[in-house]
Amino acid sequence: MKSEFLFDLFETYDVDVIYEYDRTFENTEDEYSAKIPEMGLGFIFDASLRLTTLFMKIVKHSGYNPFEGDDPRKVSLSSGPEAMRYAKEKSIDALHQEAKTDSIFGEIPEWVKFNFKNYSIHYQFSDGGVDLVTLQLENA
Repeated sequence: MKSEFLFDLFETYDVDVIYEYDRTFENTEDEYSAKIPEMGLGFIFDASLRLTTLFMKIVKHSGYNPFEGDDPRKVSLSSGPEAMRYAKEKSIDALHQEAKTDSIFGEIPEWVKFNFKNYSIHYQFSDGGVDLVTLQLENA
């Protein structure tokens, strides 16, 4: 969290960082979170202030793009089966879950998770395209 890039980004968008502590005494690590809704971005930092998870909601946004090169939110995948074919072609370890209704969590959209050595990319699908991309460090 203590990088010049994030300082500038959070200052530009007047972002509040929320400290989330283990209030239930279950020995889970404390973490910090922040959001920039107008950019579709959400951040989770571990107790050491390292970015562990980045959520990227697909939103219409004009202006500053924090990504150099290709924006990872702009992918051409339109469904889980298509993403799984892509993963197979590229020899990427992947998991697929079709959309379903859960008795506890309600509607769960279709998703695919690409697993790499140190991180994963989770694509959530709706209306024939990706609507949420989550980048997560493994074992963070």
